[in-house]
Amino acid sequence: MKLVFTGVILFAIFSFAPGQMKNEGSAQGNVEQELKRLEDEWLNSYLRGDKQAFDRIVADDFTRTDESGKFATKAEEKALIQAPPASVKASLTNEDMQVRVYGNAAVVTGRIVSKVQDNLSFQSRFTDTLLKRGGRWQVVSRHYSRIPTARKAISLDSKFYDAYVGQYEVAPNVIFSVTKEGDKLMSQTTGQPKMELLPESEIEFFIKGFTAQFVFVRDDTGRVTKLIINQEGQRVTVPKLK
Repeated sequence: MKLVFTGVILFAIFSFAPGQMKNEGSAQGNVEQELKRLEDEWLNSYLRGDKQAFDRIVADDFTRTDESGKFATKAEEKALIQAPPASVKASLTNEDMQVRVYGNAAVVTGRIVSKVQDNLSFQSRFTDTLLKRGGRWQVVSRHYSRIPTARKAISLDSKFYDAYVGQYEVAPNVIFSVTKEGDKLMSQTTGQPKMELLPESEIEFFIKGFTAQFVFVRDDTGRVTKLIINQEGQRVTVPKLK
């Protein structure tokens, strides 16, 4: 009788275990898919200029660090959100995403691919940490590193340059002047020679031989109000004076 009872117990244990493992695996897969969708929604908030979605997905104590070690808060990251001009066909996609879940914490890694007018603009790798608080997942930190790409100027109508002409204050007594000379957009920093700004898109420019990227930013009325300079993982926002 004892042997029969023991056999029943063992049968129950081994019959239950596969079902339990299957349910746990299914739940894990659901969480992974949920986090991937959240990452996609967060990335697209930059493209749509959707600051409400950004606020919902990104925690108030969020921090971002790039490959240079530069640190940014949620407010600083949110300031970068701007939908591209309607005339610019842009896309942002997450690729190669991998998710690891540790209870109410998760780590997501992946690669961001940015394209403008169907041409590759840049790629970067990221590592995000997410926490589940009050039943909701939020991103609490991100580290990303930009993948170096070959720079190639596109053909762009010089009429777009008119809005970018002006003076931008890099630092006290240091001015980054942008001028239009014929069909070229030229730049000159105080005390430095003039250099041509070559277009990568309607709003993104570079100088041949340098790693910096110059992004002109418009306000809600369409007026250019500042310039963002990305270089070696560092990002500097430069206000337009006039």
